[in-house]
Amino acid sequence: MYWQAFRAAPEALVVLDAAGVVRLASSAAEALFHRATVDLVGRRVGELFVGDPRGALGAETGDEPVYTGSAIRLPGGAEVPVDVRLGTLPGDPSGLVVLAVDDQGAGGLSRSSLEHRVTRLQQEGAAQEQALGDVILNQERERARIAAGVHDDSLQVITAAMLRLQHLRRRLRDPRNLELLSKLEESLVLAADRLRRLIFDFRPPKLTSEGLAAATRDLLDGLAEDHSLAVHLDNRLRDEPALPTRLLLFRMLQEAVANVYKHADADECTVILDEQDGGYLIRVVDDGVGAEEFESEAGHLGLVLMRERAALAGGWFRIGSVPRGSAGSGTTVTFWVPRGADLQSKGAA
Repeated sequence: MYWQAFRAAPEALVVLDAAGVVRLASSAAEALFHRATVDLVGRRVGELFVGDPRGALGAETGDEPVYTGSAIRLPGGAEVPVDVRLGTLPGDPSGLVVLAVDDQGAGGLSRSSLEHRVTRLQQEGAAQEQALGDVILNQERERARIAAGVHDDSLQVITAAMLRLQHLRRRLRDPRNLELLSKLEESLVLAADRLRRLIFDFRPPKLTSEGLAAATRDLLDGLAEDHSLAVHLDNRLRDEPALPTRLLLFRMLQEAVANVYKHADADECTVILDEQDGGYLIRVVDDGVGAEEFESEAGHLGLVLMRERAALAGGWFRIGSVPRGSAGSGTTVTFWVPRGADLQSKGAA
C-alpha cells in the first residue's frame, strides 16, 4: 500500500540512501528524469543531479523541509534547473533522504515550491536592501569623518595663518610687501572657501536635519553662485525618503548636477523631485550641449556610478538629450529608486 501511494504521488519523489544511491522513485520522477524506474534505482546522485542537493542539509535538519536550487541531468546530456525540497525520515537511523523535485520551467509546480520561491525572493530582496543601507551609511560615516577632519584640522590651520598675516600687516610699510601680503590673504580666503564647500559636499548639514529638498536647494544655490547658472527646484515629494534612500538620491543628484557645469555648457538647470510607481523619481534637466558630448568621454565614471547605484537599489537610471539648437535641446538625467529600499533603513551614526 505504501509503495503504491509513493508511486502515485503527484510530485517527483526520489529516496536516497546514506551513500547517495537512489532506492525509490515515484512515477512523476520517471517523467521528470526521462528514465524508467529500473533506470533510476541504483544510480548515484551525481549521475542524476548537477552537484549533490543534500549539501543543503545542515547537521540538524529538524522537522522542517530544506529547500535548495539544483539541476538534473537528462539522458541526452541536457541539464534542467529544478527546485528541490529535502527531508529526512523521523526516527530513521539509516540516513535516508527524500527529495521532492520540481522543474522550474514547468507550469504545474507544487504549492510548497511556489511558496518557497516567493519567500526566497522576499529574503533576497530584504538582504539586498539591508546591504544597500549598510553600504550607503558606511560611506556617509566615512564622509562625515573626513569632513570633521577638514574642519578641525585644515580649516583651523588656515584660520591661524590668516591671524598671523594680520599681525604681520601691522609691521609692514613697504607698499610692494603689503600688496604681496594682500594676495596671500586672498589665496588663503579662497582655500578656506573651497574647504568649506568640500565639507558641504561630504556632509550637507540640511540633508539629515531638514530633508532632501532643502539640501538640493543648497546644492543648486552653490551651482548658481559658482557657475552663473539659472537654477530651479520643483519639489513634489509628499513625504521625506528614509535616510539611506535620501542619501542615495542626493549623491546621484550631486553627480548629475556636477555633469551640468562640467560638461553641458548650460545656462539653466532644473531639478524635479517627485514620487511615482511606489518610489522616488528625480529629473535633472539642462539646456546645454546634449548628453552625447560628454557620454562619449572615455570611462565617464560618474554615469557608471549613477547607473550602479540605481541598480543596486532596485531602480533604474536613464539619460537622454536633444542637440543644442533643436527644440527642447539639452540633457535630461532621470533616475528612480523604489520606496521599498526604505524598509531596511536605520538611523545614521
